[in-house]
This record gives sequence, structure tokens and C-alpha cells, in this order.
Amino acid sequence: MNRFTIGYSPALAPRLVGALLVIACGALAAWWGIQLGAPRPAIAPAVQPTLAQPDPGAAATLFGTVGQGLRGAPDARLSAVRVVGVIAHQSQGAALLSVDGKAPRAFAVGDTVGTGLRLIGVTADAAVFDRFGERIEVAAPVRGAANVLTRGAAAAPPSAGR
Repeated sequence: MNRFTIGYSPALAPRLVGALLVIACGALAAWWGIQLGAPRPAIAPAVQPTLAQPDPGAAATLFGTVGQGLRGAPDARLSAVRVVGVIAHQSQGAALLSVDGKAPRAFAVGDTVGTGLRLIGVTADAAVFDRFGERIEVAAPVRGAANVLTRGAAAAPPSAGR
């Protein structure tokens, strides 16, 4: 009998399958070890935004152009109050007012603005005050276009039916 002859033996098959499974499990464990040990890629690269930031000066004109485009001279009876903008509503409203040269602040209809001065109404283009029983209407500045924050953006497609 020749020692170098390899023959098929039914007892050899389970050992061969077991050895192949051990090799496959070892290769799988090595692959996962490499994957888990590798440095993590960045989720999103740090990129500077490419869109231009909106101009705060243009955004301020949403309530009206201050100092220009006024419909009339300020009322001398309210020299300490300047109407910066109005937010009109059917039953409510508010006005953005600068009192005594301070930063503008929102006042709701019915709020006291100063001594003897109360905001009693707001229309689309004016604020109405009551000063010791006298009704005074002060025109708000002319409003700028509402698209100051989106100027230059791609135009939306026209809506169907318009």
C-alpha cells in the first residue's frame, strides 16, 4: 500500500467541513476587527455655507423705512413717540414704538405708552393714540417689500390656477 495516496473516507468529511468553518469564522473576525479598529470617517465635512447671509438692514425695513418715506410730519403732540411699524388685525393689533429715543418696543392695543398716552388702535398704515381724551393718529413709515430676506433666491415656479 502506497503511503502517499489520499483516498476518500467518510470520517474525513466532517473534519474537513469543521476546519473550513473555523477558517471562515477567523477570517470574519479579522475583517470585523479591521473595520471596527479603522478611524471613523467624518459624517459631514466642515464646509463654509455658500449662501449669502441676509442683510439685517434690509430685514429692518419689514416694519417700514425709518426716516424716509413718511406720509406726514410727526405729530408735534407726540414728539417723544415714534411709530416704527404696525401689526394690524381685525380685533387686535400692535405697534412697534420708540419712546423717548429708546430702542423700539412692541405695544399691544390698550397698553399705556406714557403718561396720559394710550395706544387705542392700529390700522394697516397708522397707530391711533388717546392722549387725555384726544384721539391722535400717527402714520407708520412706508413698508418695504416683504421679500427682503429671499431676494436673489431662485424664483418659485408659478402656481397653477393663478
